[in-house]
Amino acid sequence: MFNIGFLSTTNDMSTWVRIAIARRMLVLKLYKSILVYGPDDLVVSLSSLKTLHLLCVEYENEESHRRLLRGCPVLEELVVDKTDNWSVRSSSVVMPSLERLSVLNQYRDYEAYTDKLEHESYNDRVTINVPSLKYLNYVDIIDYGHLYLSEDMPELVEAHVKLVCKNHEKLMRSLTAVKRLSLCLFNHSMVQHRIGFDQLVHLELCGCSPKWWDLLTWILKSSPKLQVLKLNQEECFCSVKPIERWWEELNTCPIKPMEGRWGQLSSVPECLTFHLNTFEWNYYNGRREEKKLVAYILRTAKRLKIAEISAWDLDPEEESQILKEVASLHRASKSCKLLLGS
Repeated sequence: MFNIGFLSTTNDMSTWVRIAIARRMLVLKLYKSILVYGPDDLVVSLSSLKTLHLLCVEYENEESHRRLLRGCPVLEELVVDKTDNWSVRSSSVVMPSLERLSVLNQYRDYEAYTDKLEHESYNDRVTINVPSLKYLNYVDIIDYGHLYLSEDMPELVEAHVKLVCKNHEKLMRSLTAVKRLSLCLFNHSMVQHRIGFDQLVHLELCGCSPKWWDLLTWILKSSPKLQVLKLNQEECFCSVKPIERWWEELNTCPIKPMEGRWGQLSSVPECLTFHLNTFEWNYYNGRREEKKLVAYILRTAKRLKIAEISAWDLDPEEESQILKEVASLHRASKSCKLLLGS
């Protein structure tokens, strides 16, 4: 019998590793109060491990983290939650066999986070090389890091990405083969870099940042096979403020309006003409630019089967008027079913 906890010794960890190897363990999940030591004489060789979850785990040093991952040669699923974890600034995921990867880099304690930034420079570095990846969940709401990808991900099927960091071009370029994409970007440099999605059929886009429709316009133009488009315009509290403060500010934090003007495309994107069959917009407000965008999609999406528009928490009279305006818009598809609600 042995226990693994925050005060465990290197002997405890050595015993744990030896038992795991002997039993050919397939799944390992470490959560919170585990402190992973990496003594020099301990060789980690989890040759059968398929699933590894490292959730808010503390490490003796960065080498301990790297040694643990290097000891999993056939790993297929990896979850790394770095929430409020300051013990590892640089992490590397280099795994040819990996098929599912989830990386979370965020904070719960906003005061501790800001205090850390005041007293020391924060330069988090994540290196990823996973050419066989099929599923990616990547959340980084700390705008002080750098992401490096040394390989594309040609087999990627689904990706959920929420980024505040400015340096996300390499990550976005690695997603060009993805089929299902959920995207929240606070910086839209991918529009400038002309990153396209030739295989994309399902898109969920967060409208939390200024001029987000520029990003939408570019994706429509560069995704010829798109079939499903879902827009969510509620403010993405994870990208602009700590979770605990969002609840306090809920009543004084309205949905952000679309800044500037949405420019209608000079030519109708291929996906609207031939493929788009489902269109959803949550937290629709009926402002001028929103009306123009909805009207354009309904007017040009010839294969549309379902259009679902739900309004923000407005007073009943205003909500009714906004939804009536949507119902009166021309639809290119005669078989399109329009669903309106709140």
